[in-house]
Amino acid sequence: MKLLPSLDAHAHIDPRRNSNELMDTGAVLAMTLSPAEGEVDNRNEPHIVWRVGCHPRFAKAQESFVAEKFRSLAEKTALVGEIGLDTGSRVPLETQLQTFRQILEILTDLPRIASIHSYRATGLALKELRRRPIAAPILHGWTGSAAETSEAVSLGCYFSIHSAVARQSKFRTRVPLERILVESDHGYNDPPAAIPLRVGWVEHLVAQQYGLDVKDIRRAAWQNFETVIQKTGTLGLLPEVFASNLALAARSAL
Repeated sequence: MKLLPSLDAHAHIDPRRNSNELMDTGAVLAMTLSPAEGEVDNRNEPHIVWRVGCHPRFAKAQESFVAEKFRSLAEKTALVGEIGLDTGSRVPLETQLQTFRQILEILTDLPRIASIHSYRATGLALKELRRRPIAAPILHGWTGSAAETSEAVSLGCYFSIHSAVARQSKFRTRVPLERILVESDHGYNDPPAAIPLRVGWVEHLVAQQYGLDVKDIRRAAWQNFETVIQKTGTLGLLPEVFASNLALAARSAL
């Protein structure tokens, strides 16, 4: 059977990079800092899902956020990210909350794959998700307590894990394997070809936590991602490589 490629649930790729630079990234959900970056609509890499987001640390994007414009961009993509809250940001928390609440409001009737940032704001992010539930929210780089983690599971959240948090036992003890995704949190200035290596390292760390083989973690990540797609109804918005690998992951589960 054909091998599944790496699946990176959260990476940052500069949209100014040309397609040749992105040939060896594996399958990637590519995040953005601002709605302006989401206006790039001429990308057609079959293995990359381009996005629209509004990062809580990016003041210019937060201060200029317009819900109607954001919605129009979200209608064109399967992915909304990076969004969320960050009490370490210089952006006033009230501004962040206003933006995050408007985006959650959009996502209640326009379900999308949503990657949520919650640095130093895990409890606050969960409070907002309780207030305005959305389909299959994905918590990026989660650092919440064991109790908050259990609450997030009860709220239907998924967890995209990167290397900095992969060794935390709360994933093994509080999060079922069916809610796990893997991410690199790759930076704009890093070489895109390094993404599969970084994902592979996280898969290794997560496999140790769950007492599984790396190939089992990769298969589980794809199967879990398929469930997110089903819950958000975004299959028709995904590029071709994602659709074919989701089908392969489904067959491997039989």
